[in-house]
Amino acid sequence: MRTRAVPMRWQGLGKALPVLWGLYTGSGSVPYRVCVDLAAGSAKCTCPSRKFPCKHAVSLQELDIPDALPPDWVEEWTAKRAARELDSSPEAVARRARAREKTADRRAAAMSSGIDGLRDWLLDVASAGVASLPGRPASWWQAFIARMIDAQVPGVAAAVAEIQEIVSRSGPRWTHDVADRLGGLHLLCFVQPRSRLGVTVPEETVRAIPGITDRWVALLRLETDDGRVRTVRQWCWGRQTGRWVVAIRHSAVGVPVPLLPHGLESSALVHPYPGSDRVALGELAGSRAPDPVPAPDSWRSALASLEPMLMADPWQRLFPLGCASVRLCGTSLVDASGHGLPVRDDSGLDMALALTGGIPFDVWALWDGHALRIGAIALDGALEVVA
Repeated sequence: MRTRAVPMRWQGLGKALPVLWGLYTGSGSVPYRVCVDLAAGSAKCTCPSRKFPCKHAVSLQELDIPDALPPDWVEEWTAKRAARELDSSPEAVARRARAREKTADRRAAAMSSGIDGLRDWLLDVASAGVASLPGRPASWWQAFIARMIDAQVPGVAAAVAEIQEIVSRSGPRWTHDVADRLGGLHLLCFVQPRSRLGVTVPEETVRAIPGITDRWVALLRLETDDGRVRTVRQWCWGRQTGRWVVAIRHSAVGVPVPLLPHGLESSALVHPYPGSDRVALGELAGSRAPDPVPAPDSWRSALASLEPMLMADPWQRLFPLGCASVRLCGTSLVDASGHGLPVRDDSGLDMALALTGGIPFDVWALWDGHALRIGAIALDGALEVVA
């Protein structure tokens, strides 16, 4: 992988949307100062490259960057740009529009080239067979991931990295899981949703989209840590709309604060990201203990309710799932009709059993197609978050 794609080369990363910044340790004695304004399609880097945007500005946009206060050199750059933007003459407006269009055309060309490369890579894998993947060296994987990052399709790069992780982890189902991921990438070549390719949308742009007002119950949560940034994802159920949305927060220091108070029912206005279940918070009116949350009466009806989510996003891997009156039977949670789904043996299950004493309970969990990850339970309508 090229060095500019290695996160350890970066320091001082931060964002105050629509502006991103960071210091890149290159070949010189002083790190390059890199700034990108996503809204204006503008970038600034102290490297000697004559290309615009330079490779450092492009790479900065592919990183998962925490919120931060801009340092002085970033504020100076944005202030100078703001002063130039005061020129509202027709010529200046047309010039800025042409610059944005040119930047968009360059990215579209790079992404198109990346998708062509993905097709060739999939043909290579299909010709050699899935069984050949464990014998591929790390450099083979890293070279293609770096190529996808250069082509400005980080979503594809992340998907290939996930396949590499599945192969290296092995296990009894690795061929099934890899085939599923490869099928998703093949579909991606033809559908090409921008959110799955990794095209980011500034939060300010999302907040300009009409929002959804509801009483959102934050039922499920998942924390991840990639070694640089910790991420909290929440799955929230809307009492009036019956809709599930996903709220995401990142932090480079400590555990990020969830977007909505977890385990509570919040009256809030949220704005959906285009083509995604993810939302940005518009306005939070207040939170309180949740009223009883209805759950499907069987796993069959619960799984059937996932059809709209799968049709909207067939690449989705985690789904919120609930069922009423379940009990643990072996390694499965069994509903009243006797049908069961496998459950992870983790702290969420331990807490659920401790609180219920083994009697039937309502459950809400994340379903990955293989096992349930319990997040919340209810006894007599009283909701308890267990993970």
